[in-house]
Amino acid sequence: METKHKILILDDDTDWLDTCRDFLAQLPSQPEIRIAASGVRALAMLDAQKFRVLICDLKMPRMDGLQVLSIVRRRFPSLRTVVLTGLQDDQFRSRAYALGVDLFWLKPDMQENSQMFLDCIESLLGREDADGFRDNQARNLLDVIRMECLADNSSMLKITSGNLVAKIWFHHGELVDAAAEGADGEAAFRRILKWKSGTFESLPAEPEHVRTITKSVDALVAESEQRIDKYVNPGSPEELEQQKLVEQLAAIAVEGAEFLVSIPAKKEIAPKSWGVKSTENLTAWARHAEKTALRLGEILSAGPLNYVAGNNLERQLLLLPQNGKTLVVGWPPEAIGEKLFEQTKKLTFAWDS
Repeated sequence: METKHKILILDDDTDWLDTCRDFLAQLPSQPEIRIAASGVRALAMLDAQKFRVLICDLKMPRMDGLQVLSIVRRRFPSLRTVVLTGLQDDQFRSRAYALGVDLFWLKPDMQENSQMFLDCIESLLGREDADGFRDNQARNLLDVIRMECLADNSSMLKITSGNLVAKIWFHHGELVDAAAEGADGEAAFRRILKWKSGTFESLPAEPEHVRTITKSVDALVAESEQRIDKYVNPGSPEELEQQKLVEQLAAIAVEGAEFLVSIPAKKEIAPKSWGVKSTENLTAWARHAEKTALRLGEILSAGPLNYVAGNNLERQLLLLPQNGKTLVVGWPPEAIGEKLFEQTKKLTFAWDS
């Protein structure tokens, strides 16, 4: 017979304990729900029984929530922990996450977004230890991202998965930017969503960070799910090729480039292009420019070649070497020169994704 998971709610407000217990009774898995009005009592109950989730207030007499969480972290490392508090203070939030809590909720947000809160708790109840994103305990990355938005937080999440490191920036609850695997903005966020496991930490906000993402988290997640569905239930090869072309052209249009040419390293493979009728002269120039720049770099011991830039009265050109190919992107003359490298990188990842 399957044993139900147990949830322990810790809060010194007995009326709130009753309200929260009744509310959590709506959880689909129907866990056993116990309550404790003091930190000492909660720790005694955790010693005596196995609980899956601890929901803990912060401001309590004698032993506050942070003290309880510090002890729990050492003595019950597999226990999922959720802070549910009325204290709207970034310092407490940062300290709680530093102690490895899975989620940080404000009580007003929990009441206003009750279904999402229930979904988060249900997710913690069902998650296995060996999978998912972890700090000191397992947590769901998408849950944390949504919590940052719901709590109107300004912060930066640093995410590590093996040798990969990513960052996500928030400003007053809005997703501002992301960086991962050499990509930025939406492309980086989509890559992060594909990561299956890792660790993350909440770091102080960077108010001056430039915003590159204007869509909501849910909109980006929906788009990612559509992309996944497209590959799970693919159409004909012709339909997939057409869809990929549409996405590539959309990326070029968004960035404002005039043309793009992808030149394979092997001369027997024909270049791919958009926005130019003939690629012969441009291909010959690109191969010669890259070869010359590489030779000059060797002479000067300048290290690897990042890019080659040039301009005339008609346009600006940027040549970007990649694995097995070289991309040449044409930009209008009024484009901001110092930003073209980053824009070209973004366009390259969108073109190849």
